[in-house]
Amino acid sequence: MASSEPPLEKLSDQFLNCSLCFEQFVEPKVLPCQHTFCLLCLRRYAALRGLDASLPCPLCKEMFTIPGNDVANLKNNFFIVSLLHFVADSKKIPARSDLGPVEKASTCEQNQTDKVATATCGACNDLSPLNSFCEHCSIWLCVTCSKSHSRLPLTSTHPLLSMDDVNIKCKTLVEIGEKALHELEMTNTEKQDILFAQIQQIPENIFSLRQKISSAAEEAQKIISEKVSNFLQQVDEFQREEERNLSEKLDAVEETRKELERLQTMLGKVKISNDGFQNQVAIKTVENFLNGLTSSNLKWSQARLSLAFNTNTNFFQELNNLELGQLRSITDKSMPLLFLNERALTLHKIERLTEREYISALAINKFAEKFVVTSNQTVVVFKPDSRIPRSFVSPLCERVVNKPWGIAYSEADGHVFISEAGRHEGDGAVISYSRDGKYHSVIASGLTLPRGIAVYKSFIFVCDQLDKCVYILNFFGKIIRVLKKTADGKNLFTAPMFVSVGKSGRLAVSDDCRCVKVFDQDCNLLFTYISQLPDSEFWDVHVTKNNDVIVCDWRHGLHKISSHFKSNGLVRTESSALIEPSALATLENGNSIYIGTCNGDIFSAI
Repeated sequence: MASSEPPLEKLSDQFLNCSLCFEQFVEPKVLPCQHTFCLLCLRRYAALRGLDASLPCPLCKEMFTIPGNDVANLKNNFFIVSLLHFVADSKKIPARSDLGPVEKASTCEQNQTDKVATATCGACNDLSPLNSFCEHCSIWLCVTCSKSHSRLPLTSTHPLLSMDDVNIKCKTLVEIGEKALHELEMTNTEKQDILFAQIQQIPENIFSLRQKISSAAEEAQKIISEKVSNFLQQVDEFQREEERNLSEKLDAVEETRKELERLQTMLGKVKISNDGFQNQVAIKTVENFLNGLTSSNLKWSQARLSLAFNTNTNFFQELNNLELGQLRSITDKSMPLLFLNERALTLHKIERLTEREYISALAINKFAEKFVVTSNQTVVVFKPDSRIPRSFVSPLCERVVNKPWGIAYSEADGHVFISEAGRHEGDGAVISYSRDGKYHSVIASGLTLPRGIAVYKSFIFVCDQLDKCVYILNFFGKIIRVLKKTADGKNLFTAPMFVSVGKSGRLAVSDDCRCVKVFDQDCNLLFTYISQLPDSEFWDVHVTKNNDVIVCDWRHGLHKISSHFKSNGLVRTESSALIEPSALATLENGNSIYIGTCNGDIFSAI
């Protein structure tokens, strides 16, 4: 046995000691990366990290999921357990059991000094003599935990103070504390004097306020009385004017009635008279009277009447040869597609997704990088040096996105803003990333169903489809304004989907895929555009630098709404390559427009 003890000691030191407490394993648990630690050490490590669902390995930093949110559910390392039993049996000492929770023998009692206080350790929560204080973690530690604290990679750089060091530091702060307390006492006394003075001034201030209110009420009553008198005079004048107008109209109606009676009498005489000359004069008189009336007087007076011996021709040739019981439209069924410009829009296909995925949003930065939201599932980026899309947000990123929809790029700070719907209704959020896909911050959360997003100066515009509004936020997530109701309380939107803001602050929103609403920089509604084509389906919108609005019509192509709202319609393209457009973007200079489609293609248009 004497010859076999050195290898056993070497085996114990190298393979049977925990890397967290540097002592022999107790209830060894193995991680997916095959590193092994004590159960108690893993519990303390998880409590320090403050994570519930997952942890990084203390050695290799590989993330692993905690089964059932309890490290006790990890698998036991039965190989280490067997080695422990073997070493214990070889040394003729009882091996520590791994079948039940066994607490490690604390070494604090062995290293206890006269200047050590007994209290709860901030790491292991055991009632033990305390040895040192960590300034970074603000906790007292026992002897064992002090050693582990100094050896763990995460806390090895934390400075530890002894009991004497803390005592000396506290004594040096006494004078500072006394001075601060004295200053606070003086300040508190001054505040007390001020409050007493203000309390004494309250009756005088209330009396003055009452006088001002009474004076303002008298002045308002005087103004109201004058306004009421003016309004009553206007009502009297309106009554007199209306009575005069209605009397004149009544006189005209009476004259018409008399003329109609005279003409009817003439027609009655024609029926019984055989004088052709007089009968023709009577008919001509009736004809002139009827043709002198306007269409507003007789709804059926669409064309001039000809009653005096004119040939009656068939004006409805389209009804010839129709069988009985059939019905056919005799109007032109075709609807002309009116285009705005004679010159067709030039298209160039520049990118294509590897699979057929629809593009719901597109953004381009000054480096010509194209950020694409595909199929409401992923976000990819096309770099200028590659035509193959890359994942924008890494799966290992600190904040991934679930069901992204809108994307926007801010030239001001170089951040990419993404709107995501989340897994459930009410999980919507707006997240900020750097241009290389690194997570920056959550701008807003708890949105019902966010859709399109746009950035203008230091403001973020987000459409919420279910809340029927457009939120206007700053970069810190504070709501500046909610664009939802009109002045009379009616909803502005039915289901806002996409939004765009131009350089001058003009705002365009596609609502329920049926119309586009344009607002000025003060959020006043200027114009509502509805397509003449009944099956149009509007997706993304874009406000150009000259305040024109380009609209993606998933059915027909691109529409253009002019800045003066007088020239609106489809935009002609050179070829039929542009099919099902769905997303729009432009460079900062606004010279070229980029179009994403439901086929996964990206075009540049000039």
